[in-house]
Amino acid sequence: MLRRAILLAVLLPAAAVAPAQDWATKETCTVDEPEIHEGALSPPGIAAIETGNASIANGTGRFWKVTAPNGAISHLWGTMRSSHPMILDIPRPVRDAIHRARTVAIEVDETAESREEHRTAIHFEGYYNDASDPFASDVTGGDTIAGLPHHVSDWIRDRALDTGWSEDAELVLSPAGMAAMLRSDPCEDFARGAFPMQDNYIHLLAILAGADILALEKPGDFLADLRDRDETAEAIIAVRAARLHPVADNRRRSTLLALYLQGRIGLIRNWHSAHLQNVLGQRGEEALRIANDFMLTFRNGRFLDKLAREWPKGEVLVAVDAGQIPGDTGLVRMLRDAGLDVQRIRLTGEAP
Repeated sequence: MLRRAILLAVLLPAAAVAPAQDWATKETCTVDEPEIHEGALSPPGIAAIETGNASIANGTGRFWKVTAPNGAISHLWGTMRSSHPMILDIPRPVRDAIHRARTVAIEVDETAESREEHRTAIHFEGYYNDASDPFASDVTGGDTIAGLPHHVSDWIRDRALDTGWSEDAELVLSPAGMAAMLRSDPCEDFARGAFPMQDNYIHLLAILAGADILALEKPGDFLADLRDRDETAEAIIAVRAARLHPVADNRRRSTLLALYLQGRIGLIRNWHSAHLQNVLGQRGEEALRIANDFMLTFRNGRFLDKLAREWPKGEVLVAVDAGQIPGDTGLVRMLRDAGLDVQRIRLTGEAP
């Protein structure tokens, strides 16, 4: 109760007067027909980004057939954390795989099996700073967050307002909590309560189809893994904060959606990397390296451990963020290294 009293004291006054993430308007976030706008990829431009993409293994494709040594067949699908209707219009071959699946593996199962599990899930200790008096903290609203430039720190504070916190959220949230808070896309605020993210939609389709659900991570694993790893949490904050860069129109969002629908996942990754360096320079490059060690290498290793017993049984549909798939530490490479045959299934509308 003391923590809640402190939170209210910190949050309410600031929320009444502080600005919101004003650039993320309904108009800026609305995309009727996704298409690639080359101007949204500058700098460095689409040519440079495509050149960098060529070095990313398995950079094209969202849907993959996974065959175990005994011949059992499963599938891997790369999701996008979006509720856009075209992203929710899951291709028929993927829907068919969900309906046939014995088990559907998802990154995190947010459902609770008991009242106690529910209570634990909404009060993760790792989400908050230690329950001490925040007004005694050396941190002030004018300081930076995670050592980021002041204007980027202000983007984070603005985002905190729109997720129900205050612009002084760093007084209350731990570095891991800040990183978790920044996972949400400002443009998804407008669909809140109506349209599910694609990951959640797949979870629902799997339940309706009668498949077993395998959670590759438990709720709270992200926070628990980052306990006492502030450098890693702050790197993730930096990577996610750079994506809050204000824009004047919907070209960047339109381009992102179009690239995903074309299966050009490696290009998206290279674009994000270039954008991060544009915003944060050398700090961005170092932050991305640290963040990827955790978000890709470490987490993909855990996913493989959870799935090891499933491949010989077959009929598994694994749905994870598409960004987990390409690259030297991506799931396709890791699965092949583990002795599985992984082949891309090219979908209608995707790039060769």
